[in-house]
Amino acid sequence: MTRRAFRIIMLLLVLAVLAGMFELPSLRLQVTRMERPEQTEEVARREVIRPLPEHGEAKKEMTAIYWLSEEDPGQLAPVQTSLPLGTEPAERARVALETLITGAPTAEQRPLPLDTTLLEFYLLEDGTAVADFSDALSLELPSGIATEQLAVDAITQTLHAAVPQVRKLKILIDGQEAETLAGHVDLSSAFDLTLAGPPAGAPEQKPDQKPAAAAPAQPGKAPAGEAEKKPEATKPGGAE
Repeated sequence: MTRRAFRIIMLLLVLAVLAGMFELPSLRLQVTRMERPEQTEEVARREVIRPLPEHGEAKKEMTAIYWLSEEDPGQLAPVQTSLPLGTEPAERARVALETLITGAPTAEQRPLPLDTTLLEFYLLEDGTAVADFSDALSLELPSGIATEQLAVDAITQTLHAAVPQVRKLKILIDGQEAETLAGHVDLSSAFDLTLAGPPAGAPEQKPDQKPAAAAPAQPGKAPAGEAEKKPEATKPGGAE
């Protein structure tokens, strides 16, 4: 072996050692990731979203969360859910809306993208609320009038149930006003929550429920709701 060849071999060995020193940390990181158990979608979600504060003193109460119906995904179905809502309107709104995003019974019943985050929530003195969502609400929601309308209805009706004092809702995307949600539903103006009627959970008459029995008629009086019938007048002597 010539001296020149020997030098070339030594140089290559030195370069290989240096390359290994630079690659070792990267290889170690890859091995560590491979050893970690696979994350489920929900676990990954918890690492991204802002964690809920501890509600050690918050009393749980029932409120309606509007997820997609299991029988008909084209409709919303209120599900009475026990949550530590607290007393502050902003906190009640955040707990209810984040449950709407992350707590659906099944993935198919989510009306909002899982990556959506409620960034801020404000309630003004006149009853107008401002909800600022991350841009995932707009970017990851399938574009379409039906899908977008279901998303907005899920937000407004869930909020109406948890925070009844909210009269109007203005939706922002990543701190900015947006013309539409994902190309169709208009976000330029506030949504009127008073049109939704009483929050879900109010007692309603079931379809098979019989109406209450009428009060018994008092002597000499016609039953309630019926007009008194007067005897027909007869002509004197039966004349025609």
